[in-house]
Amino acid sequence: MRIGVMIYGRLNKCIEHYESIINCLGKNNEKDFFLSSDNSSESLLNDFIRLYNPKLYNNSPTYYDYDLNKYPNIDPTTNIHNMTSHFINKNRVLILVEEYINKYKIQYDCVVSLRADCMYKSNFELDILEDKTIYIPSGNDYEGINDQVAYGKIDVMKKYNSINVIDLLDKKLSKVHPESLTCANIRYHNLHIKRPKIDYYIDK
Repeated sequence: MRIGVMIYGRLNKCIEHYESIINCLGKNNEKDFFLSSDNSSESLLNDFIRLYNPKLYNNSPTYYDYDLNKYPNIDPTTNIHNMTSHFINKNRVLILVEEYINKYKIQYDCVVSLRADCMYKSNFELDILEDKTIYIPSGNDYEGINDQVAYGKIDVMKKYNSINVIDLLDKKLSKVHPESLTCANIRYHNLHIKRPKIDYYIDK
């Protein structure tokens, strides 16, 4: 099986978590890594490149020219900048995957979106993926749906990773809150959701 692995966000402990990421995706599977971070230190980025050998990566600062504070329904727990960078990095790493697929005519059996600052303690169930279905670990929903880890076929992951925050908010499909926006985006694209049991935790 060939897997496209989209890593987004912080690179904290990417060395310590490397073995768990390799194991959870199946040691015998062929894995192509892609990265979008924003302003990770040179030393962390070099460690990531040395270990993960990404096909493409982007470590430039995130930039956005819209103001989410104008929306009335901001969840008090939301850090707007962190949330916005989170969605931008997901979108940017997807663009890298699409660029690589188009250039080299690659076909992936599965595409995974995950964080490098998590420790994964059980294997992902990647063998049988259904059409129009997003696979998201159970737990960590926070009034929406877990936005830390997801996988599926490439057409599904294109919809999942290319969330349009402004469009969802203008259509009043969500409040300003990362898990709620993630859930609204999935519903907007009429994707089915399956909740595999994956044992992992954030380890910053």
